[in-house]
Amino acid sequence: MNSLRKNIVIVLLALLIQILYACNRPDTKPLNVLLVGNSSIYYNNMPKMLEYIAHENGKEIRTKLIAFGGYTLQDHLRDGIVEKMLDSLNWDFVILNEQSTLGENYVVDGVRRVKESESFYESVRKFDSIIKKRGAKTVILSLYSRKNAPKIDGEILDYSYMKIARELGIQLSPVSYTWQDILKIRNNWQLYREDNLHPTPLGSYVTANVIYSTLTENKSKSLNGEINGPVIEEFDGNTYQDSIVCLIKIDESKSQIVSEKAYNNVLSLNESGGYFKLKKPD
Repeated sequence: MNSLRKNIVIVLLALLIQILYACNRPDTKPLNVLLVGNSSIYYNNMPKMLEYIAHENGKEIRTKLIAFGGYTLQDHLRDGIVEKMLDSLNWDFVILNEQSTLGENYVVDGVRRVKESESFYESVRKFDSIIKKRGAKTVILSLYSRKNAPKIDGEILDYSYMKIARELGIQLSPVSYTWQDILKIRNNWQLYREDNLHPTPLGSYVTANVIYSTLTENKSKSLNGEINGPVIEEFDGNTYQDSIVCLIKIDESKSQIVSEKAYNNVLSLNESGGYFKLKKPD
């Protein structure tokens, strides 16, 4: 009898181990994600943060980054690197990241400002056509405005991203909305660097969370500890694979707020049919 009970316990433990392993291992099919843009997405190696978040949630996202300092989507179209990369692999998603002023050299009183840009719209249209022909899905990243910029600058950015996403029927990743929501409740959090443009490690972590929820339609669990990865040169975006550093040290309470805000904005967007109704700023 004791021997029988012992065998039953062993079998149950073996089954439990298999179940736990199955629940915690990454999904069998990884998502191949190509990120196209500039320094706002390569600072602090944001793509590696995205991969880490996915892994910790039992998923696998493989990223490839094509981003250079100051680049616009129009610049990427001209040099042709992205198109060649699209032919190298079966991509699931291509994320497009435009410059913080939509690629326009619009200056008021010596300060770079934002205005609606037809060249931005046309660049997204061309990229979306190229991407769809390769069987991938286009995602447009809704970038935050520069820190301390007039409110209307952010409104124009949000309107422009939403307008082109709706026109083409492509997915939008609500990064700007999440940054705004977090800064409303935690105005002491430093998401911007001293240049009032580029993200701090925490700012990049917020962006990575939003992209994760956009691609998977899931909320990341709260994370605690360090995320390590290769150094990316801030000037030109070159990656040094042999130089591994701490990209961010995140605590569970902060991570929980970020993941909740990121997921809630993605959920709200999806419940609205994928697009918020925005009035064109005056």
